[in-house]
Formats: sequence, C-alpha cells, structure tokens
Amino acid sequence: MEILEVSKIEEQRPEQILEYVQHSRGLIWERIEDFKDQLKKVEGVLEHTAGTSQSKEMTETYPLKQHIENGLYTRELFMPKGSLIVSMIHKQQHPSFLLKGKVSYLTDSGELKTIVGPHTIFTQTGTQRVLYIHEDTEWACVYKTEAKTFEEAEADVYANNYRELPQETINEIKELWQE
Repeated sequence: MEILEVSKIEEQRPEQILEYVQHSRGLIWERIEDFKDQLKKVEGVLEHTAGTSQSKEMTETYPLKQHIENGLYTRELFMPKGSLIVSMIHKQQHPSFLLKGKVSYLTDSGELKTIVGPHTIFTQTGTQRVLYIHEDTEWACVYKTEAKTFEEAEADVYANNYRELPQETINEIKELWQE
C-alpha cells in the first residue's frame, strides 16, 4: 500500500496502516512525520507536544497518571481500543511496560510486532512508535530526570522532532536502518 487513504482510515486493517509507515520511503522518523501530517487531516485526531499541558480532549480520551519522585518520572497511559497512536521520540533508554491489553507496533528497525500484556520492552534512545490498540490498553514507562514538574519532565525525556536528538544518536539509528 503506497498511498494511505486518510479519508478511509477507519476502513483500513491495523496492519495496513502500520505497513504504510513501514514501507514508505525515507528514514523511519521521516516516514512517521509524514504519516502524522496525513493523520492531521482526519477529523477528531488529537495531538500533544512534549513539555506542554494536555488538552481537555487528550485528558478525557487518554487518561494519564504521572509521578515524579527521587529522580524518577513515571507515566501510566490508558489507550482505548481502536486508537492509532504516534508516540513522541524518546531521548533516553528506559523500561516500558504493557500492563494490560493488546497492541501492534513498529519496532525500532521498522518491523511490525504484536504484543499482549503483561509485557516488558526496553525502549532505546531515539525510539518513536506507531501503535494500533487492539484492546483497551494500559502502558507505563519509567524515566530518569531531575525535573520538578510534569511538563519539564516531558520536555526532558521526549523530543518532538528527531532533529532535537544528539547527532551521535541520529547517526547510529541511520546506520541501523541502512543495514
């Protein structure tokens, strides 16, 4: 599938949507960026930028529990069945936990994978995921930070664009994708 018909996205199988990102041209970050731009054309799409307060719609649709204590920032996110999620770009390695639910996502190397909770993933620096939520899902992440507020913590652990990552990280991931 080369062209994603955004007007018919609800009619697409989740695998078709994720395969679109997987097989589009360019670096996976650029593919995801293009995909996000296309999603913005769909009515009802919600967007969040790292380091900003969540909108009322985001809070209602994707309830988020956050804690900061002793240099650790934890986030537990509820994602309803049928959601298509494009994550922010992770600035650090950290554990991620699928507490319950079933999701399909693109791995760091662009492979399509389906997992069922409980399941642990060790997220690498530079990771950005595109997920399809098959069942109501709870996902948790733990990060190191010295931030004092949730907005500061988000800005510390997430990038809104891969160009914000250290050049060394960008080069390492480009090498991985060229293999």
